[in-house]
Amino acid sequence: LFLIPYLASVHLFDSDEIYFAEISREMIETKDYLKARIDYEPLYEKPPLFFWFQVLSMKIFGVNEFAARFPNAIIGIASLLIIFSIGKKLFDEKFGLLWVLAYLGSFLPHFYFKTGIIDPLFNLFVFLGVYFLFRFSYNRSYNKKVEEAEQPKRFKYILLASLFVSLSVLTKGPVGYFLAASVWICYEFFNKNIEKFPLISFLQFTLLTAIIPIAWHLIVFLENGQAMLQSFILYHIKLLAKGETGGGGPIYFHFLVLLIGCFPASVIMLRGFRAYIQNSMEQNSFRLLMLITLGVVLVIFSLASTKSVHYSTLAYFPISFLGTLAVYNITYKELVWKKSTLYLLSCLGFLWVLALSLTPILLINAKAILPYISGEQTKEILKAKTNWLGSEWFIGILYLVGLILSIYLLAKKKYIEGFISIFSSSALVVLIALPLLAPNIEKQIQGASIEFYKEQVNKDSYVYTLGFESYANFFYSKKPYYLSPRKKNVSKEVFENWLLTGNIDKAAFF
Repeated sequence: LFLIPYLASVHLFDSDEIYFAEISREMIETKDYLKARIDYEPLYEKPPLFFWFQVLSMKIFGVNEFAARFPNAIIGIASLLIIFSIGKKLFDEKFGLLWVLAYLGSFLPHFYFKTGIIDPLFNLFVFLGVYFLFRFSYNRSYNKKVEEAEQPKRFKYILLASLFVSLSVLTKGPVGYFLAASVWICYEFFNKNIEKFPLISFLQFTLLTAIIPIAWHLIVFLENGQAMLQSFILYHIKLLAKGETGGGGPIYFHFLVLLIGCFPASVIMLRGFRAYIQNSMEQNSFRLLMLITLGVVLVIFSLASTKSVHYSTLAYFPISFLGTLAVYNITYKELVWKKSTLYLLSCLGFLWVLALSLTPILLINAKAILPYISGEQTKEILKAKTNWLGSEWFIGILYLVGLILSIYLLAKKKYIEGFISIFSSSALVVLIALPLLAPNIEKQIQGASIEFYKEQVNKDSYVYTLGFESYANFFYSKKPYYLSPRKKNVSKEVFENWLLTGNIDKAAFF
């Protein structure tokens, strides 16, 4: 009901969504499903697993927006079922349901399941890997008198952790292993088990994790040789050192993104940081694991020289868990709900109300603010034709009603009703904002160029961009292989120069 509707209500956004969808489209065009390509140039550093899901979806639904986003909707459903199962195992069914509500009722975690980018699948695999490493460590640390017959169960946890982390590597590269291993090492350290760190098990985990990615790399290496291996190694060294795409930003960039973007769970979780005496050892240990996961994500990607909102998306799992833990302990175990947390919840909630209300108002009345805009590109974006109804600002008012009701209920100590109200209101806003706000925002940002690219389908012409990087011209013009630089065996730079100054063999549009 929440994840599948309106997936095709807006074009794919340039560049990330279109980038991944174009890789999948070119897999179908070339019938080569082992290698990623952009403009038919091989991207040896890109593992193929996510693209296989998109390719399968495109085979079923066609090459379009719905097919590009549908895999993440299914991944979202799987993620919610998994966190429900884990929550039920660690606590009870009520906790599992609250965790699902907290995840679905937080803005960015919900929104990402309606996109066509790679991170939801990657994050799910890393989270599952970390979870099974936790099961291994907890069993080893707190069940010291376990019988010999139980020892194979521990290895099963290592095997499952290795499987899921290896799938994360096959989705996005070695950063999946690096994150999971970092969380595990830190968890062992903060449990004061560093002097008896399970080195043999760690080596088993590392070797088992490597099997699936090495098998894929070996196949591609045998086909492409040393160039592929060099490209892969250099790319992922750069990725670990500074990130892949995105701009610079302050060191607190991800902190702000998660605080605002994961609202309301990001505020409520502040009451879930400390161990609670009424919780079991296992529950408090998993709380520690989630705190460490959040800390590892924040530290690693805050230190990266480039910043992108995508980098810290793994933190959605610990944030939603810690938020749920606070809700559960406040509601069922008499943890104190502080007024300071309610004030912060109110302030950030009203910030979202303003954003949801003022964004459509400003864009509907774009002509009135043009004199105050200095950038020519921004002016042209605001001049774009749109189909605003004029009442879209009401989404903000709707959220305001839900927010006020939630604050009132929490102030009256009707905690479960208040928490359900705030999470449900946020989930509903994400659901209705996509079809009501996103299409017109997208039209102003990239609508004219997308429509032009779509007009060039089957026109036997070159379509390129100048002065900025885009993949929309490839995807929406359904660019065939014979129009690519690779077909002519020249570099992209030489090809573009030929299109601009050479004796070209067909029309070229820039």
